[in-house]
Amino acid sequence: MARIGAFRGVRYNPALVRLGGVLAPPYDVITDARRDARYGRNLRNIVRIDYGVTYPEDVPGVADRYTRAAAFLEAWLQLDILVHEAQPSIYVSDHEFTQPDGSLAHRRGVFAVVPARPWASAELKPHERTLLGPKEDRLALLEATHVQTSPVFALWKGAGELRSMIDEVADGEALLGGRTDGELGSEKHLLWRAGESQWIARVIDALARAILYVADGHHRYETSVAYGAAECLVYLADADDPAITILPTHRLVRPGAGVAFSLDDLWARLDDAYEADPAPGAAEALAMAQACRETHHSFAVVARDGAAMLRRPRVGAAPSVRASLDAAVLEAEVLAPAGVTATAIERGALGFTRDAAELDAAVKRGDAVLGFGLLPTTPAEVIAVADAGETMPQKSTYFYPKVPTGLMLLPV
Repeated sequence: MARIGAFRGVRYNPALVRLGGVLAPPYDVITDARRDARYGRNLRNIVRIDYGVTYPEDVPGVADRYTRAAAFLEAWLQLDILVHEAQPSIYVSDHEFTQPDGSLAHRRGVFAVVPARPWASAELKPHERTLLGPKEDRLALLEATHVQTSPVFALWKGAGELRSMIDEVADGEALLGGRTDGELGSEKHLLWRAGESQWIARVIDALARAILYVADGHHRYETSVAYGAAECLVYLADADDPAITILPTHRLVRPGAGVAFSLDDLWARLDDAYEADPAPGAAEALAMAQACRETHHSFAVVARDGAAMLRRPRVGAAPSVRASLDAAVLEAEVLAPAGVTATAIERGALGFTRDAAELDAAVKRGDAVLGFGLLPTTPAEVIAVADAGETMPQKSTYFYPKVPTGLMLLPV
């Protein structure tokens, strides 16, 4: 049983701002260059609160990016740039974006709140471990501002009727709307407020029969719990929506002692466990891997002496759900023999990229001795891992597009 609720949020005032100019990617994916560009384009961009600039003369706790975030928040509330909602509501969102194949897609979901509780009693099921550094950063921001600036992105499973209820609201005039520059092209955001008590009750009832899974935002959820917040802001979307997209994250093996340095060296270490089919480059090898995904664990590999698809049949039952994932198989059966152990991975032996062309380029430059391309994890695999109470290997999922920061804020 999933318990969700309406909330009195904080949002931008459309009378004073253009939404497209004030949103930003979440803190964990925005680059310093993209942050600085938003600083220059709009003085009211949410990045000034969510992921501000650190200056050499900063004094921690006195004048730093957290104290500046709190000052920006207070000023924007006083100037009505940001406004408190008068009544508890649930919000419907429509996110238009460009798919990797160039087609347009729409992902619809709702903003609501769930109780902020430890994972053992949480409404949400996790699928990954978190790191201390990001949680310390988010907790410092939350303690300074007392506002959750970004939602946890979660998927629901088992509330089929909710899709039509969302469409009911989205037929009306949007409260906020605007366009942003996305990772693969222009993105459009529309937001509706639904404060009618009967509609809210129907949504709560529908989700009470659903199971909720974290897609993105484990650090944000754990930070809310550590802070002692009663509730956590969530964005919920249908796990069965065809617009739910996960992009792959490829692996770059940095040069190091004992690391395989060529395809020939790798073949010798794998000892005939894998078949190799030559390919012109990483993109072509990934296309070949996709064609045999149902029957084989398959990867692209690039080295100075060529590129190929690696594959082995999916035979026998895996010892765990996690162990059946391509990313886990790559780590255990390919990277480890290639000299990249789990300890080496923790110490930074791997680089990561979502661009298949970068595998070829990094090897050519000498930044990597090997590049491995993975096929994207599926939503069904994420759910299976979460249901099993397991966690995925590092960088196994990249849900796309990210829910932007600034659409809704939650005072805590």
